[in-house]
Amino acid sequence: MSHPKRPFLGESAATRVQNRRQTLLDTAFVKASESGWKGLSIHQLCLDAGLNKRYFYESFKDLDALAAALINDLTAQLVQVGQSAVFSGLQEGKETLPLATQALRASIGWLVDDPRRARILFSLANDNPGALKHRQNVIKTLAQTLSAFSIEYHQADEPHVIAKVGSAMLIGGTIEIVVSWLDGNLEVSLDELVEDVAHFWVAVGESAISLTQRRLDERSQGGKG
Repeated sequence: MSHPKRPFLGESAATRVQNRRQTLLDTAFVKASESGWKGLSIHQLCLDAGLNKRYFYESFKDLDALAAALINDLTAQLVQVGQSAVFSGLQEGKETLPLATQALRASIGWLVDDPRRARILFSLANDNPGALKHRQNVIKTLAQTLSAFSIEYHQADEPHVIAKVGSAMLIGGTIEIVVSWLDGNLEVSLDELVEDVAHFWVAVGESAISLTQRRLDERSQGGKG
């Protein structure tokens, strides 16, 4: 679809398109968290957003494309929150456990401050195959981010498979724990939850380092023989 190019009331055409896109995303965030993706239609979404339907198609091919964009935006925000907390902790010279605690407190805090974020990212996967794929992509993105950081943090000579295995396990498990906590199935405070998860993260990381070193030693000894 062609976009208008002339400025209007001091705003460029590109800015107006971006503002309408964000309005649709914000509206979808509210509606999807209330009734799920199945309860969403382009017609109703545009009514709630106060926009003509043609403005939907200037930014999105269909509802699945809008869902992907919303989930991608939320994922990027979550990654940014975690990375900012890690960077701040590294600047402060924090050791591994305090660093993990700070990063998890920020990340989990961002999710539970507005539970709709966790619901859209992780709890609406049963709505349709597209939503399930989006959930898998979120987990993959978060796991890749964690894996890349862990390899750099521990100054690994090369990327080891155990880093990917451990990251996928930690991310998937933490997501389930957070969702369970939000559903009221875990009777612990938020501070206790963060502390517990941080200890597990560090324990898994230390185990991964130990296992990696053992495998490298075994390969080295095998090569000598």
